[in-house]
Amino acid sequence: MRKKRGQASIEYVILIGLLLFFFIPIVHYSFLETNNALKASQLDSFISRLSKAVDAVHSIGPGTKEIVVVTLPKGVIESKFHNGENFGDTNEIVLKVEFYGGISDVHASVKPFLYGELPINAGTYHLKVSSINETGVNISIS
Repeated sequence: MRKKRGQASIEYVILIGLLLFFFIPIVHYSFLETNNALKASQLDSFISRLSKAVDAVHSIGPGTKEIVVVTLPKGVIESKFHNGENFGDTNEIVLKVEFYGGISDVHASVKPFLYGELPINAGTYHLKVSSINETGVNISIS
């Protein structure tokens, strides 16, 4: 009677191939979800820290300055200020971001009118937030 010598090794190769077939997509999916969660966290931190600094500087009064260190993730397409046209309209910091396969807006409402510029390239920035008068705050990259 002859023995089958290669059968066990072929079974191991098939078993490892099947495991890799299911394991690689799971790892890829978890990697994408982790990156998206990190991006969402960085965007939330950027917007909330900046809006809190704007409101704090505005409430203290003209001449007040604060440096805010923020990290902006990749994928920001546009950053702008939306100042309300009429009394009672909201003033906002708005970021357009490529996120979850589409373009999303991330925004925060603030009390004063906003002037200046915001970065769009990924990286860590020192933003100077300064109150210029009773109704406006300037944001600049320092």
